[in-house]
Amino acid sequence: MKKSSVFFLAVCLSAGMTAAARNGSLTELADALAGTGAYSGKCSYEVLLASLSEPVTYSVKLQSTPAPSDTLSPCDYLIKWTLPTPSGETSGFSAYFDGSHFRFRDKRLQEYHASDDATSFAPGGNLSRGVHRQVQFADLLPQFLAHKLRDMAADSTYIYKVTCDTVYNGTPATVLRGVRRIAGYDCMEYTYVFDNATLHPLHYDLETNPGQIGEQSIAVNYSPCEPILAKIDLQSLIKLESKAFEKYRENTFSLDNLPGRPMPQIMAPTLTGERYYHASGAPFSAPTIIAFVEAGVGSTPDIIKDIRKAEVLSSTLFNVVWAFLDHKADEVEEITGPQTAEETILLHAGGAARDAGVGSTTPVIIFVNSDGTVNDIIRGYNRELSSIVLQKVTLCK
Repeated sequence: MKKSSVFFLAVCLSAGMTAAARNGSLTELADALAGTGAYSGKCSYEVLLASLSEPVTYSVKLQSTPAPSDTLSPCDYLIKWTLPTPSGETSGFSAYFDGSHFRFRDKRLQEYHASDDATSFAPGGNLSRGVHRQVQFADLLPQFLAHKLRDMAADSTYIYKVTCDTVYNGTPATVLRGVRRIAGYDCMEYTYVFDNATLHPLHYDLETNPGQIGEQSIAVNYSPCEPILAKIDLQSLIKLESKAFEKYRENTFSLDNLPGRPMPQIMAPTLTGERYYHASGAPFSAPTIIAFVEAGVGSTPDIIKDIRKAEVLSSTLFNVVWAFLDHKADEVEEITGPQTAEETILLHAGGAARDAGVGSTTPVIIFVNSDGTVNDIIRGYNRELSSIVLQKVTLCK
């Protein structure tokens, strides 16, 4: 296990790039890291436990952009990771932007929204314990590493030395090296290395409980790479991780916020094999119901019957798009029978369900105005569905 390493840093001032922490100040080093602009990098993250003969090595890609007006985080970010295992490669991601945090691993997509529950981002008022900062690998980002260094500077249990103007693997660097000593016991040894020219981390290693049964070593080596996304936002993340959002999204936060907003894009094949496409926010010829359903869900036949009953009874002309998540036309046609003149039946509409924030549970019924904006939604089946549909289509414009 490594006992030595080196660390770096530089700060970009309006007059140009100058070496930071030249006087050995850890807070200046942290300030320089906090000032990092748009960042992208990749790294190997190696963990070695005393009980293991071989290390566990993750491959991690990082991207962050400053978020100066965000009170919850100094940056928006995206983290993607992979891990080789005996049964094959496993992977996941985490992201934060605009007060929302997403994380995916083990076929589970979790999401948190500050507008829905702000306590997850600052339990007990402590931002450092927020879900978006505690997620795996978040501390690899320069902006969060800056917070770590500030905490170290304010904690007398950390004993350290900052060495400026040194070299690491041929690169001019600044090195932070030290131990954490509690009650006379060295519980951690650490070394960080930063590139003087770019403000980007080059390397760090941590060794906890050195010489003890619970000894653990972490070694991280950074290298530059191109950004993963042109912009870190929900639309880009959903496009990048479409499978995770389509198959494993459980939260309906986006769906609940649809009313008053443009109906997202719908693109899927029809029952007869044609391509159906409706652009986000484009107008419809009449108020339209988008029903996301599945042939295997027991309530689906009743939903079809009740909405068709409302079609006959309504004084308001409206259209219906049956957006089935199923792929097999025969299974869908067995449930729907022939479509009416006001209906369109779609197959394989998982992408549209994902974009609308439907989640993994159907049915979901969306009422859309003629101008393409969402008027209202219904989640689940209600025995009074025909009456509810009649009321809601009357309110559509």
